[in-house]
Amino acid sequence: MTETCLKGVSRRDLLPPATVAAMLAFAGLPLYIHAPRYYADEMGLGLATLGAVLLGARALDSLQDPVIGRLADRLPLRREAWALASGALLCTGLALLFAPPGWGEPLPRLAAGLLAACTGFSALQIALFDHGLAQAAEAGGGHTRIALWREVGGLAGICLAAAVPSVLEPSLGGALAHSGYAVAFAGMAFLALGGMRRRWLASGRSLPSAGFMEALHAPGVRPLLAFGFVNALPTAVTSTLVLFFLADVLKAEAHGGPVLLVFFAAAAAAAPIWARLAAKVGRRAALASGMALSVPVFVWAHALGAGDIVPFYAIAAASGAALGADMTLAPAMLAARITGGGGQVFALWTFLQKSALALAAGVVLPLLDLAGYEPGAPSGDGRMALSAAYALVPCALKLAALPMLLFMVGERRKP
Repeated sequence: MTETCLKGVSRRDLLPPATVAAMLAFAGLPLYIHAPRYYADEMGLGLATLGAVLLGARALDSLQDPVIGRLADRLPLRREAWALASGALLCTGLALLFAPPGWGEPLPRLAAGLLAACTGFSALQIALFDHGLAQAAEAGGGHTRIALWREVGGLAGICLAAAVPSVLEPSLGGALAHSGYAVAFAGMAFLALGGMRRRWLASGRSLPSAGFMEALHAPGVRPLLAFGFVNALPTAVTSTLVLFFLADVLKAEAHGGPVLLVFFAAAAAAAPIWARLAAKVGRRAALASGMALSVPVFVWAHALGAGDIVPFYAIAAASGAALGADMTLAPAMLAARITGGGGQVFALWTFLQKSALALAAGVVLPLLDLAGYEPGAPSGDGRMALSAAYALVPCALKLAALPMLLFMVGERRKP
């Protein structure tokens, strides 16, 4: 099962969970990025209404995460059934969300689809994080390596999801192409969960004496959770607004898929580099470097206007490379501090990450509506507000998160 403590676990044991991470990320791209645009353009929902529904659904989804985590820790020996049920629920939610526009009323469909998809997503993601924690416990280390494989697998899934529109849209059109996501995901879920058959582990089985409160009070866990929430806000804002920015500021809506592909491919390519840097200077210093890199790169986006798609590709590549540090090192820092109760602690992590998404959708979209921004036909003021919200607000949030990392989160030297 294991190699050395420095290497953690073998590649054959790292590949199946990386495939599950790819499947989850494949679902996450349309769920968190395409759904707002789809319901604004194809389903005709106004931004204020859309923002309110997204905020409500995601807030409810976030609140249920601690309950899901508690259940996960109480059912460590039934993780296989847990994963299969979670995958089925996620498939159902995506099918409901991205069914053709005429199939049901938009508001109840959006609310029910989001709740089902996000519940399945959370349950499976918590199981996957906890599986990695159990792998590291059995191997005596390897948190960064396990996180690297999981996050690179996730980034590969995002890249695949970003490439799907270029295949589906020419033949199916915009609305039906989104339905194709749900069908493609169902096939991917079947393969990924089949590859994990009889492999699921749970940290509760490896560390029976340590509970949730002990894990939560472990040195550095609570400051890291607080940092993780603030650090998730910039990506939540840009994820919500990127397609609007491309369409109405750059006038380059057709580049949505390729830009996302460049962004996440750069993150995947950079993740191993950040992991090697972390081995030399520590996870905290490496993560701080990635965060600092992202700020000047993204400020540049505010200066762009119609037709500036080539510079935006450069911004996507550089900011994606910086994201590789966030996605790989922050979860590894958390895992290295947990002594048990992993399902519940990672439930709090996902709760905070999704709370950031809820705030981004529920606050930024209505504020843009008040500023006069209207998708598809923005005024000059509306475009300026969108540009500032997309480029400057995330930079300010990232600058707020950086001192939290440097002064609140201590380094812990653990493989």
